[in-house]
Amino acid sequence: MTTVEVRRGTGRADAAAPRPGAFDPTAFGLGVVVPVLGAHSQSGASGIALALADATAAAGLRVLLLDCADPARSGLAGVCGVEGRSVPGTHGRAGVRPATRALKRGTVAVRRIAATDAPLAVQQVPLPAAWIGADDNRFDVTIVDVGWEVWSLLATGARPAPLLWCTGSSTFPVLVLRPSAGSVALAEGTVARYEDAIATIGLVPLYAAVVVGAPAWPPAIVPAIGRRLAQHRRRTLFVESTDEAAVAGWNTRQAPPASMRAAASLLRAVTGARPTTTSAEPPRRRAAWLRRG
Repeated sequence: MTTVEVRRGTGRADAAAPRPGAFDPTAFGLGVVVPVLGAHSQSGASGIALALADATAAAGLRVLLLDCADPARSGLAGVCGVEGRSVPGTHGRAGVRPATRALKRGTVAVRRIAATDAPLAVQQVPLPAAWIGADDNRFDVTIVDVGWEVWSLLATGARPAPLLWCTGSSTFPVLVLRPSAGSVALAEGTVARYEDAIATIGLVPLYAAVVVGAPAWPPAIVPAIGRRLAQHRRRTLFVESTDEAAVAGWNTRQAPPASMRAAASLLRAVTGARPTTTSAEPPRRRAAWLRRG
């Protein structure tokens, strides 16, 4: 019988020393946390978050997917077949609705913001304590679709609720962008502001970049890549788009195979997950771009 061993991602060579009292997701049963941030709107971040969750479930790990977006604007609104009862919010914050995404290979526990009749302001996004308290927590991996434009979230120097998921230990933020000159320019600005926030509000460093829509950087785009984005070139993953996802959006079916393969590679890197068997088969080596350090 094969079981899954999760080696916590605590040995980050690129991570700053955690601040005293830093949020530790493993202490609350959340396991390794992967916040997925879009460099801009329509970057494909929700699709990458979904693929990561599906790949985690397919690997036999217990996974939680958090959707921090306004329910009326969420790209993940239709991905669950079973919806639970909402847990009311407090102190002006929205409530949390648990849901379940059942797949042929595994199950994804989902928590999203409970819908209301009014548009959601970022100040109403639940704090981590509300997401944690909405249900039992015995997870190996938690995927967070941040769901808001990071550039705007960082504009005030405050610590808005969606970005609190980027402040803990065992946390590996991923930035998603497109293979276009416009997206690269926006991503460069987002990375610059994010790097400032590492020092000012205690965010952890970005772990990897994911480019949605191409198998590699188009030659015409390479000269447009800025210094900050280029620093992540050893941890840049490319995911080709699919016509099905572009037309139908994300639904209850498993994420497309191309997205699943890319997500599985990233999952192995950030969790160290590997099958543990009684055989003498050696563990597979990680791709060079994903090795730590």
